[in-house]
Amino acid sequence: MEPLEDWRSPKFEEALGRLDRGGISFEFLRRNEEYRAHYETATGDSLTDQQAVIAAREGLTRRWGVLFPC
Repeated sequence: MEPLEDWRSPKFEEALGRLDRGGISFEFLRRNEEYRAHYETATGDSLTDQQAVIAAREGLTRRWGVLFPC
């Protein structure tokens, strides 16, 4: 996940103005520390078993309502 920018910066404000509804939703979601921790667990290298990876991503989808391309 990309590092967070200061939402008050003019650069970020300009970029935010060009986002669609999904993009804005993601920008705010990714600032949620609980989501970031769950995302890191679901996408990190600590999961080596393919079934565990699938289960972790399904949990992320159920909890946060996000979808990931295969």
